[in-house]
Amino acid sequence: MRAFGESLVAYRPPIDTRSVTHMREIPPNGFPEKALNFLTPHQKWGIHSTYSENLLMQTLSRGGPIVWISETDARELGIEDNDWIEAFNANGALTARAVVSQRVPPGMTMMYHAQERILNIPGSEVTGRRGGIHNSVTRICPKPTHMIGGYAQLAYGFNYYGTVGSNRDEFINDPQNEKH
Repeated sequence: MRAFGESLVAYRPPIDTRSVTHMREIPPNGFPEKALNFLTPHQKWGIHSTYSENLLMQTLSRGGPIVWISETDARELGIEDNDWIEAFNANGALTARAVVSQRVPPGMTMMYHAQERILNIPGSEVTGRRGGIHNSVTRICPKPTHMIGGYAQLAYGFNYYGTVGSNRDEFINDPQNEKH
């Protein structure tokens, strides 16, 4: 661990935002856009083998995929609570409802991981397909220290193969989507 600089907890600043200019190559959909830091914390509305598409779990949340956004960023982008938004970058796109909240700091969005994409999801204007999930816009960057011990904590899912972990340092463009 020491050879990788991992012996103590250390602050690592977010990526340099100048490196996300390739996201601008995706044609706009006519709504305002802004590059926002995208976090994927552990989900609240799912219980391991009981996924979020069952009625009990749906009644605890908004009944479909959601992306949390700050009040400041939402106001700047013309997004209101429960609007459909489309988050995209060079890796992919996802469509979800916006949760406008003062709990989210400006410049950041978050989507709890493991949200099902089989319920209540419109098509993506960027890809022309059904809306994606949090893994659609993230990239896998295996961290060698997660594989120490000879039993690498590997997991597989669509668009995902690597060490288990839901938090990634990623940026997305977050425009509003057409009303559905």
